Amino acid sequence: MERFASAREAVDWINGLRWKGEKKGLENTKALLAALGHPEERMGKILHVAGTNGKGSTCAFLDAALRQCGYRVGLFTSPYLRRFNERIVFDGEAIGDGELVSVASEVKQAAEALSQNGIYCTTFELLTACACLYFAGKGCEYSIMEVGMGGRLDSTNVLPSAVSVIAAIGMDHMQSLGNTLELIASEKAGIMKPGRPAVVMQAEESVMRVFRKSAESAGADLYVADEPALISQSEGGSLFACKLPVLGEIRQKITLAGLHQTKNACLALSALDLLGVDMIRAMRGVENAKWAGRLDLRGNVLVDCAHNPQGAGALKEYVERFFAGRKKVLLTGMMKDKQIEACSRLLGSFADEVVTTQVSWPRAIAAGELKAFYPRGALSCPNVKEALETAKKLAGEDGLVVAAGSVYLAGDVINILEGNGL
Repeated sequence: MERFASAREAVDWINGLRWKGEKKGLENTKALLAALGHPEERMGKILHVAGTNGKGSTCAFLDAALRQCGYRVGLFTSPYLRRFNERIVFDGEAIGDGELVSVASEVKQAAEALSQNGIYCTTFELLTACACLYFAGKGCEYSIMEVGMGGRLDSTNVLPSAVSVIAAIGMDHMQSLGNTLELIASEKAGIMKPGRPAVVMQAEESVMRVFRKSAESAGADLYVADEPALISQSEGGSLFACKLPVLGEIRQKITLAGLHQTKNACLALSALDLLGVDMIRAMRGVENAKWAGRLDLRGNVLVDCAHNPQGAGALKEYVERFFAGRKKVLLTGMMKDKQIEACSRLLGSFADEVVTTQVSWPRAIAAGELKAFYPRGALSCPNVKEALETAKKLAGEDGLVVAAGSVYLAGDVINILEGNGL
């Protein structure tokens, strides 16, 4: 088998298929996994997580809880914040470059053989296969697999999940998933499996009707996570009460900031409760869960991945609650295909000054174009590092820089703050 010379070469090959692969429902992924000897059957119990907002945080809660219970745990999420390897994690550590080269080389060999039969895999299909192969090789007892987009036709939906978990539903990726909450919810609900529990977050009745109908059609047992009752909240976390499906009433502390995280934690705990794990240990893991780039305060810079109106609204609520009275400078960069106008209204509403920038990504909107959505004298600075320095100077020692608008921007800012450059 011909191996990639480096992890960079492997990543470039995977990403290169973004423009060459052909998405054909789930058939490509099924064929690829079959060619690899069905690693999906050797990944332990699979927790499949979908949703518009909060699915990454929910995965983080699940991962921390299961590792606290002593299990060997794989975690597959997207996109990454700082480096590609973060998308495939085992026992809290991102896949090493050498291991990435090994699994990617094996996947490439299988994918190239399939191409001889007219099957051309996409980037995410290849990446899903890499994660499955890696987790199978590590002997995972649990594998947490986050949906890339939607659910019904997502590559991860070929996996034999033990439980399906659906986080908050919102308006995002409408060009692919539909332009109503009901249509989007239907796509997410496509991950429900026959005879397996499906745990969803409480939502408006029109969405709940979709969930109930989808569960009935799939033959899945539907559970609705309890609405958490807030006991106390600080800028660094919350204490809340909720009722779990089996264990019943509990009190839970979390150190991920923001009211929305209490709902994500309750959702994760409900799924774990149905799996029958040691909930005392699981709750301890949930309490200590970390997830970079989510209301992530680093000195006087608050980094958040908010990139749609739902996320921007949660960020606005948090900033106004805990940073009232401080000068706030928004540093923002977004993708062209996001709801820029709606997000700019929410993000701009709490900002005293705005600096727009542009991450190095094909879908990014130019800093000058984004500036037009902030009419109150926003500054435009295309270079992210220079934009961050400008925002920090504007905020001063006592002010707060809020970096938000894109996962990619959050990653760039964290890299700069940690001295890793771009």
